[in-house]
Amino acid sequence: MNPEKVLDWREALIRLSDQYFFDLVRLYLGAIKTPFNKQKLIAELSAFLRKKENRERIFLALDDVDKLVLSAVSEMPSPTQQKIVALFSGFLSFPEIYDRILNLEERLLMYRKGDSGNREYALNPLLEDDLAPLLGVAILAKPEISGDPVSAPVRVDDLTLAALYGFFIQNEEAVKNDGTLRKKTLSDLEAAFPQFGGSSGAIPLLISAFMNLGLLVRENGLLKPERGRWEAFARQENAARLAWLVAAAGGHAIREILLARAQTFTDFFFALDPRARYSRHSVHRMSVLFSEKSGKSRTTRSHGRFAAMLLEQSEEIAQQTHGAHPVEAALCFGALVETEGFLCRNSSLSERPQGSAAQPFLVVSPSLSVTLMPGFTLASLLQLVSFMEVRDVQIAGQFEITRKSCMAAFSRGQSAQEMIALLEAHSSRPIPQNVVFSINDWFRSYSAFSLYRGFVMYVEKSRRVAFEKNSSLSSLIRKELAPGVYLLDAEEYEDIAAAFSDAGYEAAPAVSAVPVVRDSIPLPTLRLPPALAGAGGSGAGDAGAGDVAQASNENALTGAGWQELRAALFASLDALALPHDIHEVLASRIDRKIIITESQLVAESIRIEKVEARGMDFLGKVRIAEYAISAGSLLEIELEEGEGSRYVLGKPLSTEKKTGDVLLRLITEPDGLSLQISLGKALLVRRIRGSIFSELPAGRI
Repeated sequence: MNPEKVLDWREALIRLSDQYFFDLVRLYLGAIKTPFNKQKLIAELSAFLRKKENRERIFLALDDVDKLVLSAVSEMPSPTQQKIVALFSGFLSFPEIYDRILNLEERLLMYRKGDSGNREYALNPLLEDDLAPLLGVAILAKPEISGDPVSAPVRVDDLTLAALYGFFIQNEEAVKNDGTLRKKTLSDLEAAFPQFGGSSGAIPLLISAFMNLGLLVRENGLLKPERGRWEAFARQENAARLAWLVAAAGGHAIREILLARAQTFTDFFFALDPRARYSRHSVHRMSVLFSEKSGKSRTTRSHGRFAAMLLEQSEEIAQQTHGAHPVEAALCFGALVETEGFLCRNSSLSERPQGSAAQPFLVVSPSLSVTLMPGFTLASLLQLVSFMEVRDVQIAGQFEITRKSCMAAFSRGQSAQEMIALLEAHSSRPIPQNVVFSINDWFRSYSAFSLYRGFVMYVEKSRRVAFEKNSSLSSLIRKELAPGVYLLDAEEYEDIAAAFSDAGYEAAPAVSAVPVVRDSIPLPTLRLPPALAGAGGSGAGDAGAGDVAQASNENALTGAGWQELRAALFASLDALALPHDIHEVLASRIDRKIIITESQLVAESIRIEKVEARGMDFLGKVRIAEYAISAGSLLEIELEEGEGSRYVLGKPLSTEKKTGDVLLRLITEPDGLSLQISLGKALLVRRIRGSIFSELPAGRI
């Protein structure tokens, strides 16, 4: 037990208004005797929570939703109502989450830190240690069933990546003004990559990720691969490459944010139990949780003031960028697999590539078609596909050597000799002579006319020998185009300047213009589990698999114990023969699991409140709305709509009297819309009683 946390909890109670402080104390201690002292009452409340029987009953009353919300508070950094709502989006509605948070506050399992406007929550430190085994990531992402690890082909494997690189290096496809692919381009890609046929958005999403990583760039309306970046990308581990693609599929962002996304996905992916089958909601929750933790770590990292401002602005822009959710991108790319109606981790990404006695090979046919068999690394494939056109990619890749593809390769500096050598090095049989002849013939045709782009230098005759014999300067020569005219092997002017400086010259010759060269800084290295570096057969997820199962089995409660306790409490309540209205309030507290002992069945602890009004009870609806405004409560309003009705949940702000009616202005939850509602036409007005930790002091009804 952390003394500082206990002090924080005590101070949170002290900050309550007298009205709600005493309401809380009466819930658990009964009637309060005067004179009283708040510190002493808090000590008595602490003693109530420390009593073994009471603690056991508090924990016995926990259901699955309780443990989900408490786990969110336990695991999330700075857990606020907004974050908790986002975590359970699609699984629990906002009213359900809001009501459950208030209920857990009243049950003393959690409390609000700081002032009431912050809405940041923490577990009750007096119960936190005993709660710990019942909560955690294993509860938030609880497996539905277990089975054998699933190793499925990854849709975006090395062959697919290389084939896409080859497709764009050969075609440099045009794109629309908004950067999306043209219909014909998309049709050609779908024909060549049938593994994406079941998902219409898979290819555009992958191309978008390439663009956000700088692997494809738009230039004069065309998409062009950046070879240097592809080569750097190929040096990443398989799992890291997929993590970068998932991160980039989330939308355009600066490098630091992309790195954070990629690392977050890596941590999330390897935290999944490889034997588990999860519901989609569980996987989404786990993804959101890891994203929140990643965001917290970035904010605690030291940055200069200006850099921190830029990073914060970049994150806001990145959040506004429309991109794929990491879970959906992972499913699309094959990192996650759907099986038996559940989601699971694709274990093929966490398996260390096994060595094989047979080397990967290709087959070249006399018809100039090339079959690339599985097993090639991405780095090797990038070289091979650079002079082929992609035809069909499945387990093996079908390519074709064409005049067009070879001419494009020649223009990038490849020679016929290099192409033939690559084919011979990887072929399982001799290359057909007609293929060799065609490549050589095309190269002779290409060489008849030469068009170069780059730095060209002219050197006077008197200085040519010195230029060619100087090691620093001669290293710049790519090709001698004519006597004294050299095509330089330099991408940037700075490379030329550095060579002249090394040779002892004060400055290099000036040029009228320097071509733009894009940054080819390699992607940062991601932290991967030791298993991928050769730690046998267990990955990071394997290490936690036993913990997940143990937590699920040992801490699961059937609910039978609480039902027995509930029945006993109702029997004790019935035996008291209290007035109906008091009986109903105490019965409600039992159902809300606030009353856990017979000693709490005290009539003096009750403050009778009217919480709803219906139909013709116009005055009752107005009074409830006005009370909700003063108390800071939410209102649930049922309105007639067509043949049925609809419900509106919101925080009331004000009322305006009209002839024969009262108009209520409120802000809806959770979308924050401003509405004006006729209380006269409302079918139901119900006040959602706020927790004593959240409501403002108000008069009784």
